[in-house]
Amino acid sequence: MLRHQRLATIIATAVFGLATTGVAGSVKADDTNSQITVDTTTSIRSNVEHVASGGLYAMSDGNTPSAGLLSPLKPKTFTQPGPGAQQIPNGESKATGDFTSTAPLAHKIGGKIIIRLADIYDQWPYNYSNEQDWLKKVDAMVQSAQKSNPDDIYGYELWNEPNGTWKSNWGDFDKVWQDTYKEVKKYAPNAKIVGPSLNSWQSGWMSHFLKMAKDSHTLPDVISWHQWGAAAFPDQAAQLEKLEDSLGISHLPISINEYGKEQELAVPGQMVHYVQNFENVPALDSADLAFWFDYGRMDNLLTDQQKPNGGYWLYKWYGDMSGQMDKTSTFETNGDLASVANTTTDKSQTSVIFGGTSGDTTINVNGLDQAKLGSTAKVEVKETPWYGVDTAVDNPKTVAAGTVDIKNGSVQVPIKGMKAADGYQLIVTSGNGATANGIQYTQAQASDPIRVEAEAGMLTGKAKTVLGSYASGNYFVGTMDSDDSTDTMKINAPVTGSYQLEIGYANGNSDKKDATDKVFLNDKQLKDAIFPYTTGWTTAVPNVDGTRKTIQYGTVDLNKGENTLKLQKGTSFAELDYVKLTPVTSSDAVTPTTPTDTTTTSNSSSSAVSSSVVASSSSSVTVSSSSTGESTSTQTSQSKQKVALREAKKKIIKTRTIVKKYKAAYQKATKSSVKTKYLKLYKKALKTYKKAQAELASLRHPDAVKKAKAKVARTKSAYKKAKKASTKAKYLKAYKKALTNLNKTYIKLSK
Repeated sequence: MLRHQRLATIIATAVFGLATTGVAGSVKADDTNSQITVDTTTSIRSNVEHVASGGLYAMSDGNTPSAGLLSPLKPKTFTQPGPGAQQIPNGESKATGDFTSTAPLAHKIGGKIIIRLADIYDQWPYNYSNEQDWLKKVDAMVQSAQKSNPDDIYGYELWNEPNGTWKSNWGDFDKVWQDTYKEVKKYAPNAKIVGPSLNSWQSGWMSHFLKMAKDSHTLPDVISWHQWGAAAFPDQAAQLEKLEDSLGISHLPISINEYGKEQELAVPGQMVHYVQNFENVPALDSADLAFWFDYGRMDNLLTDQQKPNGGYWLYKWYGDMSGQMDKTSTFETNGDLASVANTTTDKSQTSVIFGGTSGDTTINVNGLDQAKLGSTAKVEVKETPWYGVDTAVDNPKTVAAGTVDIKNGSVQVPIKGMKAADGYQLIVTSGNGATANGIQYTQAQASDPIRVEAEAGMLTGKAKTVLGSYASGNYFVGTMDSDDSTDTMKINAPVTGSYQLEIGYANGNSDKKDATDKVFLNDKQLKDAIFPYTTGWTTAVPNVDGTRKTIQYGTVDLNKGENTLKLQKGTSFAELDYVKLTPVTSSDAVTPTTPTDTTTTSNSSSSAVSSSVVASSSSSVTVSSSSTGESTSTQTSQSKQKVALREAKKKIIKTRTIVKKYKAAYQKATKSSVKTKYLKLYKKALKTYKKAQAELASLRHPDAVKKAKAKVARTKSAYKKAKKASTKAKYLKAYKKALTNLNKTYIKLSK
């Protein structure tokens, strides 16, 4: 969540090489010929429970995301605000997703909800006032939840991150914990209590808490904290057990109800490490993906258009698992390469989910039941790519398949050309008596797009590789802010021909103006690439609008074999994520131009290479090369409209926050001079807020606002023209009513 300011952006300075022919991928580590061994005769969990499948604020209401999208993930838990909660986190426009509105959806898909009681407060950190008021709020929430959907409650979280949010002047947290515990139990004696929900593992804080809770008979039923980094979790869980043993406390189940740093969230190659380590700690009962960005998107497993991205399919594979969870060797090494595996109850299928490194890996699956499978096994390997949060992935792609011999209950499957950000699945089933024919690997076709990650290029100047979850491949090139900053990428084309060039980028410059890069293809300078403002940089938190966008640069000609594409800082600068070159037919080809070939702007239809902006990177893109300029000008107009909408929304959020601030200050002030000061500021802020509402409403629904304004103008004119007092009074009343309706229109249409 944005609320955790302790996390810093990770900068990687390595320059990455090409992973496969024609496609470049960032290389996290050189793990060529690494191994994964699966032991199907040893279980880490006798029954699959999908303990890592939950999400914080994953649902925004009873229909978002849809049950059809959530159900395949088999979420065990969600952490959602309590009934009537007011918390507005991370740039959201309003409070949403409380227990009452989301419980029906959780119930429909078989999940349970951890109720976060502290979210009754609208501010972060929480604007707690006093214990009496707090307990009154707790009473109302618990009674409401128990009355409406008691069977959908996993437990009550009594407070969130007390080691970071509880202020000393509020009083003794230990006492408030004890009183809140008793208050919840008064109305829900059988409900689970979840806590203390620390903002990270802190052994000293946890030791004090457990001793206090034991002595006061207020131990939680489930111990919780938040996890930022998968590798440390097994040791931290072991530390908890030692603490419990030293205090004479029976081992309690664990809930990690927030996990995943903001710049790794949803990335398959990152998240598989969490799933592995959570599944391998028996005390872990549930875990929820962290909320850093937007409500109702299953914590960025879905795009801004509610479509599955690459991370979704990793958790879909995880949700498909049944039977027992098998032991895998990567848990013991606890390095970048991670894996989880299962074997179905009838022993007919073993599946392995893995990822985290680049290069080649061999998977050894041991202990297969040959009486069930026979002498050969069918193997299939799928890949779910990471193209960024807001790029949809329709389905994982099969990268290898075949039939292999089962020797002494074992099969060996070599995996080639893995990419660190992507996720992979191996499925082993019966060969049904077929003769072993080996493994066939999917080959790139001449019609396939060529995708190259920007970080795979050779960087000069201040350009650096930066980690970012919104970026394709989990990395992008940033700080290209010196004149000598360049990114030179190698493009391996299977055939000579014309290709449509797409560039992923972010432009968060404060001046909100276009940024440009000079473009060189095989040392020949082409037309500049123009990058419109995107409301923020790639790593923006919150990232409500999705700052990684794309442009369609136009068509370029590639030679068969190796080509070089260089982007160099022009005016201002943009972050570069990837380039994609899609083959086009000869009739669509456009000859690349040099800057001297044209003097028109990027929106000119007479340019040989046209540019257009994609407002939503998960949306379909139509390439514009029209000779009329109509398509380009329409796209530019739409782009400006969407930028204006984003700015208006941001203004609404900002001004509303200021209004609340001054209103609270006015109400708290005791001296008349201070009250007068804040009342003046409050009125001024309220006026600005109303103007912002009018601006946003006019952008969203211009016809409705125009109609309401016209009625105000008509009644005002009629009032001025009227001569009789009775007629003037009639039109004055109508004029005031029209003004009121106009204000209501602004409020309604700006929500």
